[in-house]
Amino acid sequence: MENSLFLGLSDVVASIRPPSSSTDNSPVEVTNLKALGSYNWLEDQAPTIAIPGRPPVWKEQPMPIHLKENLGKPFFDEGIARKCGYPLEPDLLAIEVSQGADPNFKLSEEMIDIVTNRNNLRKLIDFANSGTTNRGKHRADHFRIDAQLAPNGRTMVLTRYETQASCRQQNEQFIGFDHIFERMCTEELPTIHAANSDGRTTYLRPVGYHRIVRYDLLGMRFLVRSRVDAMLSGPSKPHAERSTEIDINDLSRALEQATLESGSATLPQLQATGVQYVNFGELVPQDLFMDIKLAHKGNVNWGNVYPQYFLSQTPNLKVATRTAVQRKNFVTQLDTYDQNSLKTEHEKQSQQFQSLVAVLKEMRRTLQTYGSSSQPLAFVWLQKGDMKAYRIQEKGEYLSDEGLEKF
Repeated sequence: MENSLFLGLSDVVASIRPPSSSTDNSPVEVTNLKALGSYNWLEDQAPTIAIPGRPPVWKEQPMPIHLKENLGKPFFDEGIARKCGYPLEPDLLAIEVSQGADPNFKLSEEMIDIVTNRNNLRKLIDFANSGTTNRGKHRADHFRIDAQLAPNGRTMVLTRYETQASCRQQNEQFIGFDHIFERMCTEELPTIHAANSDGRTTYLRPVGYHRIVRYDLLGMRFLVRSRVDAMLSGPSKPHAERSTEIDINDLSRALEQATLESGSATLPQLQATGVQYVNFGELVPQDLFMDIKLAHKGNVNWGNVYPQYFLSQTPNLKVATRTAVQRKNFVTQLDTYDQNSLKTEHEKQSQQFQSLVAVLKEMRRTLQTYGSSSQPLAFVWLQKGDMKAYRIQEKGEYLSDEGLEKF
């Protein structure tokens, strides 16, 4: 797989070392958090998303929970698996539609420094802390992350790089007990009945739910897309219980009435990407989102779990204890965490996020020096040593020129 990471690359232009431990005492906290957009991928022949979408609802079950292993294949990355030519374009489409009612919103005025998905940040944390012992038992993987510079000279757009071989491998392997537990403990979203351009009814099943948030961290402004596992079923505030139930009922009726019209489903500036959308879902309050993790015998690898939780700014985390009994697997305990209960873990791992920001700043300086809006760079790390920056000779399909100009 290492050789495939170098496809389409030419010469090395720079090397980046893992940063040394920082003496900066700046508080590692997220400020100015705002959700800018969200969507579900839909199972369809053409790349289609539902905006604003909705995550599946968590459903309580009595313990122990038997984890059934015959629940199908995993869905690794919806944008890649659906051969979406521009994997970041759905994010911009979701933002544009979600913010369409606000005449004062302009993405260019958000002053974004880093555009990325959460997975890229997690990989860069592995590199940034490769010279320390902070990662615990977490095993870092080699990676390649391609970077574009927006015409404003400020915004660095990071695109996850996956080879075709790795995509096939991911789709052929065992789904994993984490995903099995997630499927068993969340309610499947209803199928959307939509009318296509010739008036025939088509059935679209929502799958992964993604949320795009903007926040400030250690002097940089991030635009981060991450997958959300589930949402709590209750309202965000006790006195809103009745209205929330009405909203959910309205949502069910809206699903039955959803339409997908060729004239309005695809925004004109995104026709080259082939991504279309249907209006479906609701704007979910921040405090209802939830991540779900499974820990064998209750041993949580916080070095891996906490960065994922923090970087997505998901407020709730459920950790299930998996126990094997007579070759069968069960969930025997379920613990719920929030930001208050994870304060100690945050203090332990704050240095990792300082190192991450230091690496991102160095990557952007490298991109500003050796790249441009028309010359992306690839950052490659092989599990040890420095991270190398390469010029990309054979350009892939990242974020379109029109997309870059929005920043």
